[in-house]
Amino acid sequence: MAKDQKITVNQNDVTRNGHTVSVLTVGKYEIGYIEEVDAKFIAYLNGSSQPNHFKTMDDAVDFLISDYHLHH
Repeated sequence: MAKDQKITVNQNDVTRNGHTVSVLTVGKYEIGYIEEVDAKFIAYLNGSSQPNHFKTMDDAVDFLISDYHLHH
């Protein structure tokens, strides 16, 4: 049976290109960031410029964390 591994995901608001975005990190590794535009949330995976649109911040955060778990 696989042992559960606990990770800590940090969310910090930073300014990039004049916009405030929420950056999600695991340790020193950035997994992506979320930008709010017109009451919608756009999530970008680290290293990707393709936007992923969500209705809530929680959905965007879940997407980024899920992708991190899928590839690590």
